[in-house]
Amino acid sequence: MYVGRIARTLSTCRWTCSKRSLAHSQSYYYAQLISADRFSSPTTPNEYAVFQEASAIVVQSWIDLSSPPGIIAHVSTREVVNDYEMVRKALGYAKINFLGASYGSFRAQQYAFNFPDQVGHFVLDAVTPHALSLSDSALDSIAASNRALERADAYCQSDVQCPFHTQERGSLIKAFHTLVRIAENVSSLESLGVRQTVSAALLEGPSGLPDFMAISLGLHDALSGNFSFFESSTSLTVADVVAMPLECSDQSESGLTFESFNLSLAEGLRHDTSGIGMAFAWQIQLWCSAWPYSFSEKTPLLVQKSMLLVTSDFDDGSPTEWTTFGWRQAPNSGLVVRHGDGHVSFNLADAPSNNLTKSFLRTGILPSTSDDISVTVYPPGGVREPISDPYQVPFRV
Repeated sequence: MYVGRIARTLSTCRWTCSKRSLAHSQSYYYAQLISADRFSSPTTPNEYAVFQEASAIVVQSWIDLSSPPGIIAHVSTREVVNDYEMVRKALGYAKINFLGASYGSFRAQQYAFNFPDQVGHFVLDAVTPHALSLSDSALDSIAASNRALERADAYCQSDVQCPFHTQERGSLIKAFHTLVRIAENVSSLESLGVRQTVSAALLEGPSGLPDFMAISLGLHDALSGNFSFFESSTSLTVADVVAMPLECSDQSESGLTFESFNLSLAEGLRHDTSGIGMAFAWQIQLWCSAWPYSFSEKTPLLVQKSMLLVTSDFDDGSPTEWTTFGWRQAPNSGLVVRHGDGHVSFNLADAPSNNLTKSFLRTGILPSTSDDISVTVYPPGGVREPISDPYQVPFRV
C-alpha cells in the first residue's frame, strides 16, 4: 500500500559519494520520507516492478553525482578492506588490532580473510556474517524479533512499574497486537508505524539497551487513546543513508525475482509470532533491486586466525544466530555469549563480556571456557547451547 509513495519519494533522491564507503545525502527530504516506507513490501509482481524502477532512479543518481566518476562501482567491502591495508602500510604497522561491531564485523572478517598475516587481535561484536542467504537472514531476524518482544513481556512480569505487571504472561504482546489492529482504523495512526516504533525501541534505547519501559508505557497509553509514543520520528539516520551504496554491493542478490523474494517473505512471516514482521534483509533487496554492478558472492570466508566473537542472546539488530554462523567460519576463534539484551556489547561498560573483550584486544589470548548466568564462553570448535529462554534470563547488562 506504500509502493506508490515510495516510488515518488525515490524519484527525488540525489546522493553523492565523495570517496570509497563515504557519502552524504543531497536530499534529506528523501531520507525523511523513505523511512515511513522502509518496512513495506510488494505483494504482486507489478508492485515489485515499481520498487525496481524506483531503485533504478536512486542508483542512477549515485552514479551521475559520484566523484570521481565511476567510484560507485568500487564501494564494496571487498575493496574497502584494500584501503584499510593501504592505511596499515602507510602507518608502518606490522599488524593491526580491530574491534568490528555490527556491520564493522563484516569488514573485519573480509580483512582477516584477505590479509591473514596482518591480523593482530580481532574482536567481532554482534556479527554480520558472510555467505548468509536471503531466506536464512530474514528467518533469523524474525526469530530475533520474536525473542525481543518476549523479553519486553518478561520485563513487565519482573518490574512492578510496568502497567502490565499484574496481568498474565503475554499481556504486553497481546496489547501490541491489539494496537496494530486498532491502528488500521485510526487516521492518526498506521499499523506500519506502530510496528516500526516498537521495533526501533526493541533495538536500542537511550542507554544502549532496549527501552522496555517506554514500550510498555507507550502501548498502555495508546490503548487509552494517547498515541504520542507512536508519533515520534523513526526516520533513517545519516548513517543509514551513508551505508546504502556499500550494502548494495555487499548484500544484494544477483537476479532476485519477485517469486524468490516473495517465497522468502512468506516463509519468514509464517514464523512471525511477534507481529512485527520486519527483516532488513528484505528491505535491502528492494532498495538495491536495480544495482547494476557486480555482487559479492555468497561464499563462506574461512578465517584461520584466532579471533573473539561476541553476541547477546536477545540482540534484535544482529540476530545471535548470525554470530554462531560466523563462528563456524572461524575454527580457531572463541565465542562469548552475553546472556542479556541489546545490539553490540562493547559499549556497555558494566556488561560481563566487556572485560573479556578488552582483555583479548590487549593480549590476543582467548578467555577460558566458562558458563554462568551472565555469560558463556565457548572454545574454538565448541558447540553452542540453545539460545536462552527470554523469560528465564535476569534483567542485567
